[in-house]
Amino acid sequence: MIKKPQRTRRIGLVAGVAALSVVVTGCTAGGTSPEESTVLNLWYGFEPGQADAVTTLIQQWDEANDNVTVEITAMGPELNPPALLPALSAGEGPDMWVGATGPGQPQAFIEAGLVADLGPFYCDLEWNATLPNDLASLVSSDGSLWAIPNSIESTGMFYRKSIFADLGLEVPTTWNDLLSTVATLQENGYATPIGAAGGDGWPVTQLLGAMWGNAAGSAGIENTLFGDGSWDSSEYVEASEKFVELQSLGAFGPEPLAFSYQATMAEFYTGAVPMTYTGGFVIPGAQEDAGDAFSDIGVFALPNPIGGDIVANESPGEGWYVNASSSKIEESVDLINFLFFTEENRTAILEGGLIPAGPLNLDSVELPSVLEELLTAMGSYRDNGVVPAFLEGVTPGEQFEVTLSSVQAVLGNSLNAEELNAAIQGSWQTAKDEGNTFTAGSPPSC
Repeated sequence: MIKKPQRTRRIGLVAGVAALSVVVTGCTAGGTSPEESTVLNLWYGFEPGQADAVTTLIQQWDEANDNVTVEITAMGPELNPPALLPALSAGEGPDMWVGATGPGQPQAFIEAGLVADLGPFYCDLEWNATLPNDLASLVSSDGSLWAIPNSIESTGMFYRKSIFADLGLEVPTTWNDLLSTVATLQENGYATPIGAAGGDGWPVTQLLGAMWGNAAGSAGIENTLFGDGSWDSSEYVEASEKFVELQSLGAFGPEPLAFSYQATMAEFYTGAVPMTYTGGFVIPGAQEDAGDAFSDIGVFALPNPIGGDIVANESPGEGWYVNASSSKIEESVDLINFLFFTEENRTAILEGGLIPAGPLNLDSVELPSVLEELLTAMGSYRDNGVVPAFLEGVTPGEQFEVTLSSVQAVLGNSLNAEELNAAIQGSWQTAKDEGNTFTAGSPPSC
């Protein structure tokens, strides 16, 4: 059975709980009593009864530090659960927590003074040498660093290698190459060259987001998110026109709105659909759902729709925060440094199925070939810039709803490119006027 993927940071959980001091079964407000002053409380988004590469490393750090004991509260699959804000506001929250990044509740925590500024450690401990500026900008504002991003996710065009080989197709590196590939697949009986999952909508918003990211580049996306750029400027509209063109050419099949994500992936695994645009989060489930076809799955970076450079894309699945009122900020920072800024532990996290931020040594680990292809592709284009893989993670929720309905309208042939971008810009401007857009973009200067 095809499982609907959840874009969470927990893609490599294993059975059993590592022998940490405590793993609690739910999130409830409750502080540390004086006699427990050596306890470092961490709220972490995983299920009771599970452990991952990070919890295993936490156990190692815990055992090496006699003066502090880590206690983990399992938050379940929800980032920033409802109990977190009241607990922090009451001064009874955790010393550290793992939560979402982007607008909304994380920003409210920061504005309320509940989050410790990690900026001094970013420079003093040379985290800036590992953490790319593009990712640091997503968790920074006004020279302050509010979180350490982890569990990086990227998107790409997944394809069936055997179908390409049988038809003599090469991986497209230009937009015209992609259009030619679509045409060849159609000529050979593939009615849906690119599975769009239009019934759910969100998968194809990721394709459009990648097209926008390539067209605008990292500087353009940054100017739109944090400056005076707009979603209806010429480069975005031109990319949207290419998206509309794909629909008009039948690239998404005769009935793109009739297929859910689950149905689309099922068709992809059987080979009825030779390409689909999705994220690396699909890979763990695909190992089971695709069966023997898993080894036939490849992935390539989406070509630039308006002819410029291809840029890398990546978004953090989580951020590691420290409580501004904690008495254990120094210990929390030491744990973060141990987990994410030592080469040995970064490799262990990667081997465990989570992607740490920054450069990766892929030669030191054995990964599924499709994941290695995705990471290699992103690495090869990183020098051209990095844009968010999931724009919904850095834009207001209302804008995502408008994007979703607008994209589905394009798939239904009832909206053109200019109308699509005008609707999205209108939603963005409303949120901006109300102060609900993402306040970020200025990492510490070292």
